[in-house]
Amino acid sequence: MKPESGLELLEARRLEERALNASGAFQSLLFDGWLLGYRAGPTKRLRCVNPFYPSTLPLAEKVAYCVAFYAAAKLPAIFRLLPFSEPSSLDGWLEREGWMLFERTLVQLARLAPLPAPRLPLDSVAIVDALEWVDLTARLLDADETAVLRIRERTAAYPLPHAGAVVRRDGEVVACGLLKMEGEYAGLFAVHTAAGWRGRGLARAVVSALLDEARRRGADRAYLQVTADNAPALAVYEHFGFTTAYTYWYRALREERA
Repeated sequence: MKPESGLELLEARRLEERALNASGAFQSLLFDGWLLGYRAGPTKRLRCVNPFYPSTLPLAEKVAYCVAFYAAAKLPAIFRLLPFSEPSSLDGWLEREGWMLFERTLVQLARLAPLPAPRLPLDSVAIVDALEWVDLTARLLDADETAVLRIRERTAAYPLPHAGAVVRRDGEVVACGLLKMEGEYAGLFAVHTAAGWRGRGLARAVVSALLDEARRRGADRAYLQVTADNAPALAVYEHFGFTTAYTYWYRALREERA
């Protein structure tokens, strides 16, 4: 996918919309073609400026508005830049104004058939209801009681098909992943393995089970987002034919980067 050209640009933007839908980007404000997410939490793409669509206002005026908006929301002002951000001059403008680049992330795509066999049998992975998954994975994902309540509320209200996957060892969930469906596309999220269980093929088994479930539900493509420096995860995804469609990155003022 070359997001600089024609139909492929539209496909890339549509994929971004699917990913935001899957992440539950319900707390957001549209401002002259930019989507300003303000859902507090660790997921930066839901609490940043996503400059997707054509812009008409002066750039300096728009950025100043965003800085003030996030200050009022008690959140750092962060921009998420893509190869097709609008206007095309935005990334260079932010760099000249001292906004620092960090966390380069790859958006990857794969066809679902045929799927390679996992190292572990598929029956070692349980596909569970998404609400059940929230409770089962709270400890593994280090979610406290307050966070679990918020996640359960969002999960119960989510309008599209979704399901979770877990691997148990001695009654404890040691690996997990989440599947979000929209049309023929399946998104993979929260693929995680407990530190003491890494390197044993659990993540590969989880991904295989989720992709198998996605195909069973009618999907023919899968996507995911992974930071560019996460070599172990990239190796897992490469095994299933995932390749990079495009890259995005963040910019923030130095004192707001953390």
